[in-house]
Amino acid sequence: MRLILLGTILTAILGTTLYQVKIGIDDREASLLQLEREIRDTEREIAVLEAEWAYLSRPERVLELSDRVLEMKPIDTDRILPIEAIPMRILPDFKDRIADVGVITLLPADDEDPAGEMTRISADPTEVPR
Repeated sequence: MRLILLGTILTAILGTTLYQVKIGIDDREASLLQLEREIRDTEREIAVLEAEWAYLSRPERVLELSDRVLEMKPIDTDRILPIEAIPMRILPDFKDRIADVGVITLLPADDEDPAGEMTRISADPTEVPR
């Protein structure tokens, strides 16, 4: 009689545990299916947004918008200057010991001691050398 009672209790415990495991697996499977559905929906939304971006960023549409909204027009030919009209930087005279052209300091190749006097060279003819 004890053996039958013990077997019944053990069977009830194992049955309850098996049922709880089954319910847990079903919940996790439902959660997994929900996540997969959300992933598919998100991928579909991304594809739609990429298609909309491609449509909105077409070059002919952007040009039309820039003409209409920004009122941009091509530069007139009378506003284009020849290359000679651009002021060029004055190149340093390499007879000087050191020539400072602002960003770059040019040193003669054979000079070991560059502690001599520096000559400031400017591209702007109105600027007074220091």
